Amino acid sequence: MNTPIETKTCAMCAETIKAAAKKCPFCQTRLGRWVRWHVDLVPSLVALCVMAMAVAFLVWVFPEDANPEGRDFAGHRGELGIVGQTLGRDQAGPGFWLSGFVTNQGSYPWRVCKLEVRLLDAQGSLVDVLHPKVNDPFVVEPRHEHAFRVGLGTLPWTNFTGAPQVRVQTARDGRLSSCPD
Repeated sequence: MNTPIETKTCAMCAETIKAAAKKCPFCQTRLGRWVRWHVDLVPSLVALCVMAMAVAFLVWVFPEDANPEGRDFAGHRGELGIVGQTLGRDQAGPGFWLSGFVTNQGSYPWRVCKLEVRLLDAQGSLVDVLHPKVNDPFVVEPRHEHAFRVGLGTLPWTNFTGAPQVRVQTARDGRLSSCPD
């Protein structure tokens, strides 16, 4: 008896093959319910993974540039130093002022907002810690220095003879226009 053989068309090569075939004899493609979906999905997944890896690489290489608030100062605090600081008394009143130079040894510009001043007695014991805000925040460019002068107000003692220890407490990305309040 001659029974008709059921056939179908291969989704990959368009050849006519037996309906029960699990693999196309012409193109060697496995046949099944999910074959076409698998063929379309794999390139999309690969492209998505490549894009995700590219974004991760860029965030790893340029982590601070992705932040709209600019670079985070905490990791760069050691790049800014204070040299030539002088503690003086205001001639017009009872207040004190501090002046000196901020040097930037890093490769990014920083806007100096606030200083930390540690006052030590002659034995090296901590007497007071002040956090004067810089009235006119200034930008210190990479490999440059910038002069500063900040008012410390009145101090509880007037016979301070030691040198203050000064560091930059708060700075902001120099590309941004102002310091946070």
